[in-house]
Amino acid sequence: MIMRRLAVALSLSVLAACAGSDAVTNRLPPGFVSDAAEIVAATDWAAPEEVRVTIAGHAFTPSDWTFHRDRATRLVLVNATDSDHGLAARQFFADIAVESVRGGDQTLKGPWIESLSIPAGQTKELWFVPARFGAYTFECSAIGHPSLGERGVIDVVR
Repeated sequence: MIMRRLAVALSLSVLAACAGSDAVTNRLPPGFVSDAAEIVAATDWAAPEEVRVTIAGHAFTPSDWTFHRDRATRLVLVNATDSDHGLAARQFFADIAVESVRGGDQTLKGPWIESLSIPAGQTKELWFVPARFGAYTFECSAIGHPSLGERGVIDVVR
C-alpha cells in the first residue's frame, strides 16, 4: 500500500512538471489580434485593473474571471503548491494584447502570448489589454490537472 501511494505521488509530480514554459513572442501567431503592439503602446499602464488568483488544491481561486475590454489589466497568478502549473487559454490569448509577463526575476515583453507557466511556489503576472469581447474557458496545462477540476471561465465585458 505504501509503495502504491509513493508511485502515485511520484507520477503526479512528474505529470505536474509537464506544465510547460512561457511562450511570449513578437511574431504574430495565426488568428491572434494583429494590432496588439499598437494597443500595448497606446495603453496607460500606470494603474491597471488587477485580478488576483491563487492556485491550490487543484483549483484556481477564483475560477471565474471578468476583465474589461480595452483596459490595462494585471492578472496575478499565485502558485501556492509544490508543483508547477500552467495556464492554457489559447483563444483568450489570441484576443489580448500583452505588455509583459513578469515573475521569477524576469520580464518577457509581448505583444502575444501562447502559453504561461507558473512554477511551484512562485507568482507570475500577466499584463495585458483585452482587445475583443468574449467568453472563454481556461485550464491548467499540467497533464491530468484539468480532470481534477483545475479549470475556469473568463468573460471580457464592456
